[in-house]
Amino acid sequence: MDSRDKPSDNDRLFAFFERLKTMSSIKRFGTLPMIETESVASHSYNVAIMSLMIADYEDGLDINRETLLRKALFHDFEETILSDIPHPIKHRFKGGKLGKLLEEIVPELIENEIFKELPDRLKHQYVKAAIGAKEGKEGQIVAAADAMDIVMTSLRELKLGNRYFERIFDVGMTMLAKYDRFQFARKFMESARSYRTRGADMGSSPTFSDEFVT
Repeated sequence: MDSRDKPSDNDRLFAFFERLKTMSSIKRFGTLPMIETESVASHSYNVAIMSLMIADYEDGLDINRETLLRKALFHDFEETILSDIPHPIKHRFKGGKLGKLLEEIVPELIENEIFKELPDRLKHQYVKAAIGAKEGKEGQIVAAADAMDIVMTSLRELKLGNRYFERIFDVGMTMLAKYDRFQFARKFMESARSYRTRGADMGSSPTFSDEFVT
């Protein structure tokens, strides 16, 4: 092949943005019927917002917020290739064999595939953020926010009448309880429990803050 026929770096670059765009079409909770579907992109945005809220609410928390947001935005980026794999399949089926396998292959996938079209100055930063998304102080906050979004999605589905998410709500709350050292995570859990109890018969009423006022 003539060198002039080889794809340039700029030609390859747009392949990354094609993959980025797929985040908006990859459905979460793919094995469950959902009334209001959620994409990996919207989930990542929610996790970033809630990660920042946890950090901003905590007193004297020594973290890097830029690092925090990078980790939050990239924490599920491998799903642009792997898609969303349900938690029970990863961690319960056959003793969690798939989850263990993913722990081995996802870092390699992130390092060699997910960001491969990007210039090195970007690739190195993003690989580091994605691989260590739930490591360190910032990563613990991202993990807490990730669980919060599971609870938030579950409550919305339950409110719309989707009983399939009763178990998912419990799973999310159990996951979030591991991070109750964060003050905002505790407040969120208390509010979620109250919302589920008081909102059980509210149907699909608008989600305004005064909806329970009588």
